[in-house]
Amino acid sequence: MKKLIIVTLLIMVASCATVKQTTQPAEKRSARAARSHAVLPPEGRSGKPGSEAKAVSAEDSSSVQDRSHPALAAEEDQDHLILATLWFQKSAEMRALFYQCFRNAETALKTNLEMQGRTGINAEVILPETGAVNAEFSGDTERASSGNLQQTGPDKPAAVVLDIDETLLDNSPFQGWQVLEKKSFNNDDWFRWVELARARPLPGAVEFTRYADSLGVEVFYVSNRTVQEMGPTIENMAAWGFVNADSTHMLFKKTTSSKVERRALIEKNYEILLLVGDNLADHSDVYEKRGPDHGFSAVDANRRLFGTKYIVLPNPMYGNWLNDLLRTAQGSTGREKLVNMLESF
Repeated sequence: MKKLIIVTLLIMVASCATVKQTTQPAEKRSARAARSHAVLPPEGRSGKPGSEAKAVSAEDSSSVQDRSHPALAAEEDQDHLILATLWFQKSAEMRALFYQCFRNAETALKTNLEMQGRTGINAEVILPETGAVNAEFSGDTERASSGNLQQTGPDKPAAVVLDIDETLLDNSPFQGWQVLEKKSFNNDDWFRWVELARARPLPGAVEFTRYADSLGVEVFYVSNRTVQEMGPTIENMAAWGFVNADSTHMLFKKTTSSKVERRALIEKNYEILLLVGDNLADHSDVYEKRGPDHGFSAVDANRRLFGTKYIVLPNPMYGNWLNDLLRTAQGSTGREKLVNMLESF
């Protein structure tokens, strides 16, 4: 009997040890998951219905491929993003700059219309009817890419072309998640964020698209989000009241990150009066290869276009400028590369 009791006690002790060993990693995983969900918004639709979003948008994100930094290991610290992301999320200066840029965009757009003898919505230029445009596109990006649009009237209608990420939508929560999880950009995580359709509009963005529309200017979105991301992007932008938040006016990435061909497609039937984006390549192919001077000479040569035809939004978190540094700097880690590029006295 004593032997039986001893054996039973040994079995119970062994079972408790086994349970402790198997549950501890699960607890760690749960803590990690909780921390992740504290950064990324909960699953679901946009944070506010369209009517509410329109009401509060006045009080309130470049090229997606530019987020990917091959020089950074997948699990390397993303500490270089901390101050940039905090500035984007928490500084009043950031909000002021966005309001300023979109106010400048409104002024430039109106000036460009007047310089061409257009008077906005009362101009002689005949804009295509909404139904006719939809009939041409039928929501089909393949047909849109073929340039199968019909020009109406003797002159091309006016258009404005805008980037989306960090130009119109704020994706800084995704950047914050990267910092906390020590993860560099990858498509799976990015798609998970996009599918939430919870990115907030940047200050002045919604209002600018409405202003352009009120002048009779067609609003197009040229983004390096992929065509697979169009559904949640439309949901996200429509909820906030962006003009033309539909597949007809969104030209997304298919095979190449360069936006030259997509801008050319628009120019077949429209005259682009203004381009708005956070990355220089959103405005011209001149800036796609920056060279040893990081593109400074190209910017200087075209300085008269900034504020007149090109409106550049601030984005210290990612972009071609950062990729350029990481490709050319010496060092074994991302941090070491960036530190080596600093100028000092």
